[in-house]
Amino acid sequence: MWKVKAVSVPKDDFLASKRSKHSFRDALSAPVSQPSISAAKAQLNIFSRMPKWVDTLMNIRNKTVKYFGFKVATDSTLHMEKTDLKLGDSAGFMTVISVHDQEIISFAEDKHMQFYMSVTTDGQQATVSTLVNLKTPIGRLYMALITPFHWIIARVVIHNAVQEQRL
Repeated sequence: MWKVKAVSVPKDDFLASKRSKHSFRDALSAPVSQPSISAAKAQLNIFSRMPKWVDTLMNIRNKTVKYFGFKVATDSTLHMEKTDLKLGDSAGFMTVISVHDQEIISFAEDKHMQFYMSVTTDGQQATVSTLVNLKTPIGRLYMALITPFHWIIARVVIHNAVQEQRL
């Protein structure tokens, strides 16, 4: 049933070059049914549809953490009227900072953390890799609290995209 797998984190990619002492990094991979899908389209297709329970959790999270200086999105999903993401586009609470056919990188920063996300495609797999550089003790505490939620939500959202053949 679950086709989403944790994979080794790349050691020599762009995100690795941005990693700081206090950080969290992971990578999840899933098969694609559209071999020619670009990384930008894969990111849109994965994150454009969130389960209602994820939206509810994100709304609670956003209402809570904004008072502590964390960056929050006004909408947790990407909008499907977009057909692709381009350099400088808003992608949820992040901004697209690099776009290539096989990789797109988005970035966000607040006083507690830097957040990078890379989506890559190779014709057979799509891989979503995240890097969170934790700048403050509050950022480290926050990450410790939300890591279990991240593991579940990321897998469910990617799994849903695979099941619905959006990848």
